[in-house]
Amino acid sequence: MTRKRWAVVIALAAVLSLVALVWVTTEHDRRLDRHVRQTLERYEQAFARDGARAAPAPSAPVLQVPFVPFVEKVIVHHDGRTLTAEFTGARATGPCGADYPARAVESEHAAVIVVEERPHEGGRVCSAMGYLRQVTVRLSSPLGSRTVLEVKSGMPVPVDLAE
Repeated sequence: MTRKRWAVVIALAAVLSLVALVWVTTEHDRRLDRHVRQTLERYEQAFARDGARAAPAPSAPVLQVPFVPFVEKVIVHHDGRTLTAEFTGARATGPCGADYPARAVESEHAAVIVVEERPHEGGRVCSAMGYLRQVTVRLSSPLGSRTVLEVKSGMPVPVDLAE
């Protein structure tokens, strides 16, 4: 093959690799967003049926996506809008560490905190888990009597008020 053809083949391979990466990334995001919407819809249906005693059925099946930790507890700060979610994850620094961006998705009667793990070192798999981690999100309006739901299971999370 000529150099020109090799350059075309390499460029085409690079473009196809990029397209595949974008598709996989957006597919993960679409699955997660769809699951969040379904979690809130299930809770709103339970609330319409049972009122403040609403107890949604657990998500079936529990969301099976990597890099989404279970939120174990939420602390509501004095302004009612700032929430700190606690979960178990990787350490904060080093090659086996991870960052945890988070966002809140709200409905009339519930809020879901979506935490995603972004591993350091190009996604290297490590066994260094078990660190208590926290992320803070801000709601568009105070939590009030709304319930905080865990994204993977769809179940309510224990909520404490900040001291």
